[in-house]
Amino acid sequence: MSVFRGSNSSTAWPEQPEPIPDGPTERLGGVDPDRLSAPPRRGAILAVLLAMLALLAAAGSGLLAWRALERADQAYARPLPVSQATTAAGGYGEEVLRIQAGCTGVTFLDLDEPRVNAAGPVSDLRYDSRCDDGIPQLTLAPGALGGSDVGAVDVDGPGCAKAVRTSPLGGGLIVQVRTGLVMCVLTGSGTPPTAGVRLVRVRVDEVKRDGTARLRATAWPAG
Repeated sequence: MSVFRGSNSSTAWPEQPEPIPDGPTERLGGVDPDRLSAPPRRGAILAVLLAMLALLAAAGSGLLAWRALERADQAYARPLPVSQATTAAGGYGEEVLRIQAGCTGVTFLDLDEPRVNAAGPVSDLRYDSRCDDGIPQLTLAPGALGGSDVGAVDVDGPGCAKAVRTSPLGGGLIVQVRTGLVMCVLTGSGTPPTAGVRLVRVRVDEVKRDGTARLRATAWPAG
């Protein structure tokens, strides 16, 4: 006789199949969706910063160049040093003398006032103009007691006095006029006579081809 074994429970459930383990997964296309949604901000910000730095550097270079040019212009236009006591003691500072003569004109300068087109006997300098390639000339006039050509040196009153004393111009010696030329002149009794003797520094600022010139004069009392 056959014997059948039954389960302990009244109801028999079928056994569940063993779960199949998931294998390794990979995102489609190898692209992170988070990267697709995030805008590329870092690269744009870096590009903007570099552009701003380049603009600042260009502006700084332009400012330095402008300052250098401005300083150069100021150095050229800056007047020669004048003592504050010059005018108080009867001298004068940085008087502009404009000579307007023909190609062979002669102009006399009285450095005591100062004055252009002065009378010959009381003048301190004689200016002989030239045109085109000709070189104008300066000579001491009858009213001057002495003078010196100091080249292009910016001398003060004591420097002018020393130049007149140690390297004076001889009688009738001609000085060729050029831009930047500096001369020191010791005047006579002066015009008017009460003006006294002056030591005058004359600088040539400009010489044109039409015979005209511009000079600057600064005077100190010499006694």
